[in-house]
This record gives sequence, C-alpha cells and structure tokens, in this order.
Amino acid sequence: MAGTTALRELCRDTDRQLIAAGVDYVEHRDAAELLVALASDAPDVVLTPAEPTGVELDALINTVHQWANVPVVVAIDAAATGNTDAARALDAGANALLPTPFTAEELRRCLMGLGLPSSPHTPAVIVGDLHIDTAAHMVSYAGVDVRLTHREFSMLHTIAARAPRLVSPQDLARQFSPDVDSEAGARAVRVMIGSIRAKLGAASERGLSPIETVRGVGYRVRVD
Repeated sequence: MAGTTALRELCRDTDRQLIAAGVDYVEHRDAAELLVALASDAPDVVLTPAEPTGVELDALINTVHQWANVPVVVAIDAAATGNTDAARALDAGANALLPTPFTAEELRRCLMGLGLPSSPHTPAVIVGDLHIDTAAHMVSYAGVDVRLTHREFSMLHTIAARAPRLVSPQDLARQFSPDVDSEAGARAVRVMIGSIRAKLGAASERGLSPIETVRGVGYRVRVD
C-alpha cells in the first residue's frame, strides 16, 4: 500500500501492528511524490486524503487508475460536522472510504472489502534462503534463526517484500526516520542496513548477506 506520511500518522497503531495485519504501508511525503513513485513502487492500493497536497482529488484518482490500475482509498474525517468529503470522493471515483483516525484492523478490513489479500495471518515472505514470518515476527537465513530489533525486522520486511525491485534510501528514511532531516535519515538507514547485513551474514556459511546495494539507487534482496 502506498500512502502519505500525514495519513500514516492518523493510524492509531504501530508499524509492527500494521505488519501483523498484513499491511505493508509505504510512506510518501505528499500526493505528488506518491504519483511520481507509482511506476517503481507498483503498490496494490493507494491511500490518499480527501484534500491531497498539490493535486486535485479527482485528478489523483484518475491518474492512479490509468497509470497503475489499482484501487484508491480516500481517508475522510468522519467526525467533522457537515463534511462532504465522502460524497466528493465517491463522485471522483474512489473505490472505498476509510474514516480517520483508523486502526490497523480497520485498514485491513477496508482492504479485504476491496478483495485484496490482507490478512492478520499473512504468509511468510520468502526470497531465496531468506524467510520472514510476519505473524511470528521471526527471521531465518540459510536455515539459521536471526535475531533482529523491531525496526530492523520492519526494514528488512519492507525491502524483501518488494524483491526484486529496488527500495530507495529516501523511501526508507521517510518510513523509518520521518522526524529527522534527509541527511540524518539517510545516515540512520545506512547504519540499520549495515546492522541487518552483519546479522544475516553471520548466519551464512560464506558470511554473505542477501541485501544488495545499487549505488545511488537503493537496496534490494537477491532473488537467486
């Protein structure tokens, strides 16, 4: 799922609870950035506010439908008096509405209503010798259990779930270090990636990690 940072902040639950609910939420700074990333991210659904920054709602929905051919969920403030966002969103072509603030379970049910395979018992992500069990919150590599922190687990899951596609350091920084400037966020990502690599490499007989870096572009998990 692709959505904005502002909407992620309206979720009452943590990243871990979102993952447990089967939701891989990829944050973008605003709607304009989300549209630019459509081609590379290939999300299965887009979540947008009723008043996206920098673009009209109907234009955003039409663009997502035409470029990516995926559903668009519009978040609305259900508590606002006289709110016409719901009718406006549906008139613009929204596939579903999501009242805010919301929980991971409410988001999961919304996705299920669209026929998407979101589930609290999401199957493990398996890429080569890397196994990530999202329900049990466990990782193994080459048959060896690997102990990761919560943030390391979430970052590895984010990268592995999109293999063989690349994940940019900017996307990771916005998702895992949204409250710091871009340089500090990039440094935090490099440090965390280094820690994950070291732990995965220690589980391999050859001392190799499955995480690859494409300089200037991003990270991915090898599929072979």
